[in-house]
Amino acid sequence: MDEQQQDQEREWANNPRLDAWISEQRAAFNAHFPLEADDWDFSIESLDRLEAFIRRRFSSCEEIKAERDSGPVGAATWYLGEVHVRTAGAQWQYGTEPDLAAPEYDQPYVTIPYERIDEYPPADDDPAQDGRPLTVPGDELCALFLRGPDHHLRDTLTRYHGAPDTDG
Repeated sequence: MDEQQQDQEREWANNPRLDAWISEQRAAFNAHFPLEADDWDFSIESLDRLEAFIRRRFSSCEEIKAERDSGPVGAATWYLGEVHVRTAGAQWQYGTEPDLAAPEYDQPYVTIPYERIDEYPPADDDPAQDGRPLTVPGDELCALFLRGPDHHLRDTLTRYHGAPDTDG
């Protein structure tokens, strides 16, 4: 990764747009998912409760996309990403400006910080590719319906080396 890309990554990990989005979704989460007996502790197990809510509330990826930036979908997106941040050491990233040319791709995502790039070498078949896992939490909510009932939110953590056991 060249220096210009590193600078962009630093900007995308620390900017007012990302900070505002995180703050907004954290508040929405507290409104849509009230704390009950410490259920929302950012553990892998709590993703099962989040998944159950999403599967009860929505029946398709299209429904999730229609509410991507609002209410429970935005809040659930934030929570899933925060579990990655807190359990796998990922960091949030989000463009400093909206991508008007491709708004469907203009979403916050989580990835391993650049400082840990050596822990995730590129695949042998694509040595130019950055090997760090990248997860778009909003897309993972859709994937629950696209990949079927055997796909679970907890599975998204298996992308990380040394990921906590997600079988439990």
